[in-house]
Amino acid sequence: MKITNETKINLGTVHYHLACLHGMDRFPEVVPESVTGASGDSPSHDITSVIFHLCHAASLYCAPACLALARSRVGLGTSVSPLLGANVPVDFESAKALCERAMAAKRSSAAPKIAAACLLFQIQEDEGTCGITEKIRILEEILSLMTQQEGEDCEVEELLASQTGRSKADGFKVGDKVEANYEMEGTFYPGKVVAVSEDGNLVTVEYDDDGSHGQLTIEHVKSLEPATEIAVAAATARLSDEEALGTKNSDEEALFEDYDLMAKLAELKEGTGDKSEASRLFQEASELAMTAGKMKMATELSMKAAALEE
Repeated sequence: MKITNETKINLGTVHYHLACLHGMDRFPEVVPESVTGASGDSPSHDITSVIFHLCHAASLYCAPACLALARSRVGLGTSVSPLLGANVPVDFESAKALCERAMAAKRSSAAPKIAAACLLFQIQEDEGTCGITEKIRILEEILSLMTQQEGEDCEVEELLASQTGRSKADGFKVGDKVEANYEMEGTFYPGKVVAVSEDGNLVTVEYDDDGSHGQLTIEHVKSLEPATEIAVAAATARLSDEEALGTKNSDEEALFEDYDLMAKLAELKEGTGDKSEASRLFQEASELAMTAGKMKMATELSMKAAALEE
């Protein structure tokens, strides 16, 4: 069997989900006596298995796994397991490397990347050793990922709205891809629906092969339209952790709002002397704050933008 990048991505997801399932105490194995819970009591689940699977998942660039380990490395809690904090030593350099790894993950949704990038930025801010250029890079990447996330959300919403996963009982509509019983000979050929009778019982099909038309009852027409669940899975490339595990992944909640990040980027641009760009960013931040209902902040940011234009 050839190991492809797709195989590695899927294997990383499997290891991450196994870590989460161990953290939810879904396996009845014996817990090692050498580990302890956060309060010093007997642990509720096998934390060794959680760490094992998380580390393997992170090595395969699974963004949620990298994020969970990074949070543990800086002393933050994680939705994967409440025991990680007591069993994973704090190491800020390791946390930064894990955040960078999460941000570089392929075929991952934007949410864990955004959370990892925000965590990386916060660490850099706290340490005070990061230069302006590096801070600008991180902030620009976070904002780019937030735009990507908006696009992902819109795609799924549009797909859910447009795909109905219809059966014959639900009827056909013009434009549907189908297979139809050509000349009632028993052989089905692909085509598309070009007309539907008022009562929905007769369908006119244009065949892909020669462009000819045929009118048939719905019993002789098979839909080739994908079911909603299949179409959404194809569009998103993976189930969300909430769908796969039945629990919300709180790790993916970003530490900053988009308007905060935009304002921070504006301040950095102002510090480099690029007042025109800083003004534009302050104004965008103001609009984002207004959309979020933060009117006072929106006004302050708008005033900063105006001041730079003077």
